[in-house]
Amino acid sequence: MIVGPDGNLYFSDGGDSRIKEYSFASGAVTVLAGNGTAAPAQTGIAANLSSLKYPQAVAVGRDGTVYFSTLEPYVFRITPEDGKLQAISIALAEEKKPLGEYDIPSYIALDEQGHLFVAQANRSRVLRVDLKTSVSSVYAGTGQQGFNGDGIPADLATVTAPLYVVSDPAGNLIISENHRIRSVKSSTRLIWTRVGNGNWVIDDERTLAIHAQLWEPANAVAAPNGSLYISSSLSNRLMRLGPDGDLTSAAGGGSFVHVGSEAGLAARVALFHPQGVWVEKNNDIFFSDYDNRIIRHLVSDSGSVTNFATTPKNFNSAGLFLYHAGTLVSDGVYFYLSDPNGGCVWRISRGNGAVELYVGVAPGTHGPASDGGAGRLVSPAGLALDSAGNLYIADGSLGGKDGRILRVDGATRSITSVLSNLREPSGLAFQSYEILCFAESGGHQVRCLNLNSHAIHVIAGTGVAGLKGDGGPAECAQLNRPSGISFDRAGDLYIADTGNQRIRRVHPGLGQAYCPLR
Repeated sequence: MIVGPDGNLYFSDGGDSRIKEYSFASGAVTVLAGNGTAAPAQTGIAANLSSLKYPQAVAVGRDGTVYFSTLEPYVFRITPEDGKLQAISIALAEEKKPLGEYDIPSYIALDEQGHLFVAQANRSRVLRVDLKTSVSSVYAGTGQQGFNGDGIPADLATVTAPLYVVSDPAGNLIISENHRIRSVKSSTRLIWTRVGNGNWVIDDERTLAIHAQLWEPANAVAAPNGSLYISSSLSNRLMRLGPDGDLTSAAGGGSFVHVGSEAGLAARVALFHPQGVWVEKNNDIFFSDYDNRIIRHLVSDSGSVTNFATTPKNFNSAGLFLYHAGTLVSDGVYFYLSDPNGGCVWRISRGNGAVELYVGVAPGTHGPASDGGAGRLVSPAGLALDSAGNLYIADGSLGGKDGRILRVDGATRSITSVLSNLREPSGLAFQSYEILCFAESGGHQVRCLNLNSHAIHVIAGTGVAGLKGDGGPAECAQLNRPSGISFDRAGDLYIADTGNQRIRRVHPGLGQAYCPLR
């Protein structure tokens, strides 16, 4: 989102597939582009009549022209004269091939001189488009990952997976990439690091848990030995909270650029957005990594990590927040892995690691499936298995109120809806054989459903995003974008309170607490 020259707020509503404008003066919201359908854009027509494929970044020019990106390899603009939608090509003349989903912009920005900057995280570069001539060129980055120094021409510097760009008042370009903030001086085109050394913010040494740092924690699962394993997704770490209250790094720490997805010692493997966690009875850990592309196995005795299975998916999502977290569960014969950005659930044989599509439509090479159909999922996140082998799935779109909990019959794979009209359902966990609890990331609550009586009660969260309430009734405490949930053997509930960068523990009470109005 961005404030335009008229003082209004312009933002993309990905869940609604629209670009919108908010007036601070009147409080009115105006749809500028998108008809609510998530599909490729149609140029040459009124912008608000076109479908949009999950709009992303927005920029506004001095003349009021609105530019935005979607999950297509273009930048779009709305012409102020007639409100029609136009596509701006970001193709380079020297690259003689059609653009694909690997070229999708990760962010866009404008400067005062009439240039459009396009960050391409997958390409590890930033493009500059001259809006007067429509000529595109590489402004920063070589397409290679790594760090080759400062004070060199920006187009000769390696810029790893840039996620954000902005032009400052002097025309210098600020780039967020690989845990560095870098700037390109407009007058010299030389690049310099402003902040960061390329390393994640993380507590590698033994740290008292209450003082530890997490970054977008996805799931927290208790082990039989009393430890709690936490996937700190954007820290690229699997963390272990010991019974003594100390938090240590259980896996992760290697350089993603140099190590990639190779197996090895737990402290040296490079993780990328670990999310789902499954704990074995012998305290071995299986967890999903590389944005739910592969399943890793952490052997507790040896401290080594092996790659157990790899899904056919061949793309990663990128962002500054964890909007949906994958989940890994097992019935003893198979693992089940939800893939929120791929729109499906995978089933993996525990015997040989063979992967098959279980529910949904298989994602394409560089992005989620776009076809519809009765079996299509939107962003499946939480998973839970009942004693009969039926799989429950939390599925819903970002920002929407169309979330649902689905039940997949273990024998026939037929799908039925258990609960609907939820706000971004995320984690799932059985409290007992008939009580299924679920987190709502968009509703900032954890509630429980009696599968027999269909009664629902709140177990944690007021429904208002915040952090207040530690030490009091869980129903009166605030949560912020809760993701994965789990119960330990004592019946305590663990919540990955993602927006608060915390893991919260709840001792469930026997009755509903009274929460005074504040």
